[in-house]
Amino acid sequence: MTESLRQTDAQPSMADGGIRPFAIERETRESDVITSFILRPLDGKAPAPHRAGQHLTLWATLPDGVRHKRNYTISSAPNGETYRISVKREPAGRVSKWLHDAAAIGTEIAVAPPSGDFVLPEAGTRPVVLVSGGVGVTPSIAMMEAASAGASAAPIHVVHCTQNGRTHAFAAHVRDLAARRSNTEVTTFYSQPLDTDRAGHDFDIAGRLDMAWLLEQTAIPQADYFVCGPLSFLRSFVGGLKGAGVSSDRLHYEFFGEVEDLFDDETAADTASAREIPTETQAHIAKASGGFSREFIGDGLLDSAADAVVASDREGLIVLWNAGAQRIFGFTETEALGQSLDIIIPEPFRQRHWDGYHETVASGQSRYGAGDLLAVPGLHKDGHRMSLEFTIALLKQADGSVNGMVAVLRDVSKRFEEMKALKKQLAAQSA
Repeated sequence: MTESLRQTDAQPSMADGGIRPFAIERETRESDVITSFILRPLDGKAPAPHRAGQHLTLWATLPDGVRHKRNYTISSAPNGETYRISVKREPAGRVSKWLHDAAAIGTEIAVAPPSGDFVLPEAGTRPVVLVSGGVGVTPSIAMMEAASAGASAAPIHVVHCTQNGRTHAFAAHVRDLAARRSNTEVTTFYSQPLDTDRAGHDFDIAGRLDMAWLLEQTAIPQADYFVCGPLSFLRSFVGGLKGAGVSSDRLHYEFFGEVEDLFDDETAADTASAREIPTETQAHIAKASGGFSREFIGDGLLDSAADAVVASDREGLIVLWNAGAQRIFGFTETEALGQSLDIIIPEPFRQRHWDGYHETVASGQSRYGAGDLLAVPGLHKDGHRMSLEFTIALLKQADGSVNGMVAVLRDVSKRFEEMKALKKQLAAQSA
């Protein structure tokens, strides 16, 4: 998959949490933009077991000497010997570019045990529909391999969307896997097919997938749906499937994308501003900054555990959850991503929150000014309430419509209780 929301982290201890040294054993180019890397443990022992669809957390040391933390889906079924990750080369992705351009056979990477609950049901009998966009196909590949090896007898329909044959990863492998099972169907959409792409062989449908097609061609009332892809893809089909009546126990989804995907507007604005700055001025700033780029500083803020940084999409589903959010609210990143903001909002306050949230999404305007400090109660994973202060920013598309929101939150419960005690003490003295 592409680089996920997990960013730079301190160097891990190999004794901590089962983290072990692995090395790149083999590289395979899957498309013009996606390459697979086979990782083998250096200690000679078998890798920790995983279920099809889970991901790895790994740490890579780049040439600048800094270790960077990323999560990548394991794109292979369990084999007891190695893991495979399939990585899209992102223009702004430091680790993905390093893997594609610089990492060599034998390069060492620290790897934590597999995790995640986006997994193929064990012994399931309901039909399974795997809906993927771009590099979001990686968990689908692992699930298909596992099913072909006997992990599931359920009917599987693979629905994959990509631009054309140059970006289509695992095309021949998917056809081979489907041929091994009598109850596997594959439908591929090319949004921009090339003259060399053959309809009926390389792809099935020219154009984009839509909900009307899913409603007509898949088993909406019975199937388990696994949706994985970029934020816009997730928003379209998770919301559409919910609206079509797919129950929450049958609808599974993961966000595949970079943090930058959430800030397209701000990035564009920043680039435009940079073009207006004279070249010599830019050079002076770059020299004076000592390499402290906007991206570098942003990573530092996101990785800090001091404050919670939480971003959500138009529907209020969590798409960014940093270390500070885990510290304050108790939910791990895996537990929080894809969940409703309700997990951190006490029940009596939810209706008021959602009224304001949906009003803001619809209007594109927040009732709160830039920098306004808001105070609300919050909910911890263990059920206790806390006092929070936070600021919010709207995430907008080029046309001004709201993509979602990002909040920076701080737990001020201690200060709140101290103020209550002080007020009570003053009231007692004046009585």
